[in-house]
Order: sequence, then C-alpha cells, then structure tokens
Amino acid sequence: MSEDGGGGWRRLDARMLLVHPLETLVRFLPALLAILVFRASSDGSDRWELYAVPLLVAFGVLRWVTTRYRIAEGQIELRRGLFTKQTTTARLDKVRTIDLTAQLHHRVLGLAKVEISTAGGQHDRLVLDSLSVDAGRRLRAELLHRVDPAVTGLPAPTGAPVAVDEVPGDAPVPADDELLVRLDPTWIRFAPLTVTGLASAVAIVGFVSQGFSRFSQERSVFRDGASWVSRAPWWVDVLLLLGVVSLLAVGAYVLTFWGFRLTRNRLGTLHTRRGLLTNRETSIDAARVRGLRLDEPLGLRLVGARRLKVVTSGLLREQGGSDWLCPPAPAGVVTPLALRIRPDEAAVSGPLTPHGPAARQRRLTRTVVPAALVAAGLVAARLLWDWHGSLLVLVPLLLVGAVALGQDRYRALGHAVTPDHLVSRHGSLDRQRVVLDRDGIIGWKVEQSFFQRRVGVATLVATTAAGHQHYDVVDVPVETAYAVLAQVSPDLLAEFA
Repeated sequence: MSEDGGGGWRRLDARMLLVHPLETLVRFLPALLAILVFRASSDGSDRWELYAVPLLVAFGVLRWVTTRYRIAEGQIELRRGLFTKQTTTARLDKVRTIDLTAQLHHRVLGLAKVEISTAGGQHDRLVLDSLSVDAGRRLRAELLHRVDPAVTGLPAPTGAPVAVDEVPGDAPVPADDELLVRLDPTWIRFAPLTVTGLASAVAIVGFVSQGFSRFSQERSVFRDGASWVSRAPWWVDVLLLLGVVSLLAVGAYVLTFWGFRLTRNRLGTLHTRRGLLTNRETSIDAARVRGLRLDEPLGLRLVGARRLKVVTSGLLREQGGSDWLCPPAPAGVVTPLALRIRPDEAAVSGPLTPHGPAARQRRLTRTVVPAALVAAGLVAARLLWDWHGSLLVLVPLLLVGAVALGQDRYRALGHAVTPDHLVSRHGSLDRQRVVLDRDGIIGWKVEQSFFQRRVGVATLVATTAAGHQHYDVVDVPVETAYAVLAQVSPDLLAEFA
C-alpha cells in the first residue's frame, strides 16, 4: 500500500505489474499458441506477435497509475480509468464482508486480491487487485473496525460514519482473537460423503480427460484402460470407481479447506481462512449475520457428521465457500460451534414441532408414486418386450426404498420458535436446519399449491436480506403457519387478514 500525494489517496502494490501481465497471458494463452503454431509453418521472418508482451506490460503500468483508493468521510472510494474515469464509493457502515484471495502467483509475490462487498450482487463490490497481504489485512481492519477503537477512534459497526483518514497504517491487530475451530486433518475422511465432494471429483475427471484427449497417445491409454475395466468383474469396477471418486473428493477437500480456521474478535467479527494453493480469508461483520444453517447430507448423517454455514448479507454466491463456518466435521464439533455463535440451545439442537398427518401423506405420495410408475414400467417391459427377469428384483426394492425415503423426509420436517430465532428443517438426501434470527425477518408469504389446499397445509416463507433471501417452513398446517407468523411478527399479521 502506498500513498499518492494529498487527500489520503493510496495506490495498489507495484508488484501488481508482475501479476496482471501474467494473468492476461494465461487468459489469452490458447490464442497466442495458435498464432505461434501458424507462424512456425509460415515463411515470414517477422515475429510481430512478440509485440504483445510490451503491450501487456504497458497496460499493466497504465492500470497501476490510474487506479487509486482512499478512506475518507465515512466511505471508501475507488477511482480508475484514463480516458473514461470511473469512481465507485461505498459507505463504511454498508460494508458487509471482505475477502482476501491469494492465488499461487499472488502468494509467491506476497500479494492478495481484496474484494469489499456491500450487498450480494456482482455490482455491489469493490475489487482491489493487488495489495500486499499486510496492507490488505490493515484495510480489512479499518473497514470492519477490527483495530482497537481506543487506538483508531472508530465507532461500533452500527455507529454514525466518521472520517477515518488518520487511522495509522501500522495499527496493531489484536492478538487475542477467539479461535472457534481449526481443521482437524482426520476430517478429510468425510470428503467422499458429500455431494460437493462428488461433484468436485466429477469436475476433476472431466477436466483431466478433456486435456488428455487432445493427444493421441493418451487416447490410446484411455482405450486400453476401458478395455481392462470391461473385462474385470463388476464388483472390481464398482470398487475401482468408488476408490477413484473418493481420492478425487479428498483432493478437492484438501485444496479447498486445508488450513481452515475460524476466529472471532472482540467486536464479534467472524474471520475464516482456508485453502492450500489458493488462500482465501473472509471477514464477516457480526452486525450482518442473520443466522446459521446446519447441513446434514445423508452421507454425513450416517456417520454422525455435519457442516455449518452462516446466513448473512453481502456474500457473493459465485464465490463458493465464503459462507462456510465449518467444513464437514463430527457433529460433536459442529453443534457446540453453532452454540458459541448463536447460544440458543433450543434453536440449534432442540426438538422441533412435527407437521402432522397431511405432511406425512404428501411426503409418501411424492416418493411412492414415482417409484410405483418405474416398477410398473419394469413389469411391462418384462411382459411386452421380454426383458431379463432379474430386473423384477428391483420392483420390491424400489417400493420399500420409496416408503423409507418418504418416512425419513417426514421425520426431517419440523419448525420451532424461540425468543430469538425461527427454526425450520427439511430434506432427506440434503437435510438442512436453518436457525434464522427473528429480527432479521423483513416479510412473510403464505403459499398454497392446489394439492396443498386440498389437504390443508401451506408453505410459510420468511423473507430476509441475508443468505438465500427466503427460508421456508414446508407443508405446515395453515392454522399453525398463521400462529407462527403472529408469534414472530404480530405487527404484520393484520396484512394477512
């Protein structure tokens, strides 16, 4: 971080001149390679494509010269552009989260990209790429008031904005932050049990196979491997598939969560740090947190594990993982952690109110009817097209599995209202328990489909500015839905009369 004359203006780190040309070259690498191949087969001696290198360097210098930022008069201001000037400002009391991301080339140079979010959209953020890691952390301290107020004179996060130009750049960050959780390497065993881990494994397989398929030698390797797999017994194929997917899921877990650490400072700001190759630090202002979400996918639930996410405003959905407060871990770790952040035992782990026979009927109908149709199709295929009779073994398995799934989905349904929170839970394969702050609810909807009206249930939707912007209490009896609404927001009940 460097000062640029008067007015408190600061520049990006000069080492960005090495980062931006590299990123631009990587972005246009396919086109440059195509040009080089074309030129290699031509008779011309002029290497005009090499002129791109100084142009990229000049573009990086121009970007460094024309980009400035400052904190003044209760807001952060970013200016950039030479011919078209662009100024972006954000009030300090509107800053929700701050991300420090350092990819491998950033880390080699000691730099980080700082993303300052004031809402949940791509256009509601300021991006400073690149600052030194220390400068980025000091900037985060200024914006989220992690620096000791006695030193900087800053108000609480909800106080009136004041000028903070005089905040010392080397103000010490408190060393007494509370460590809430740290990654235990043994938690890696949970990686293959989540949909996220499996999706990461599939993505890695697709990326690698697409890259290898460009070369004939690797294509022959794939053909030989496929031939060997086709000759192996089916149970060997299954074990091989599970092994490969598990290893890839573990690799994705390590890359994403290695070094994960969650801390909280004296003002309640939550700070996470994670990543093996790309290091990411996310700071979330406590005033923006509106609740928690405890996820229990089927795989984790079977081994007594879960994961924890935060319900807050200002996180970009595109930046997957910014809302993680704990990666997949034992329930004995996740539940106490949730209680430290929201000390309401009834909301975090207490019993929930079931939704009654009508909700059970709907859960069973939605699982049994599709399974019965598939079973009927198998029977028809056996009778009409003489399919192999062994397929009929699947019929009772499908029906029993459908009934079990419907019962499990009903057991997951429930809600609770505590003095501070509204709790809702639903799902079987991906079960979620949302602990939503009552004072974070800004509106309600009571929705009824045609089939819900026939059995007297409804979906109560609590709207909020945080997270997914709405959280549902599914298939609750209509009278119960209005009772919950009256208990949480009695001033809004008249709107539904």
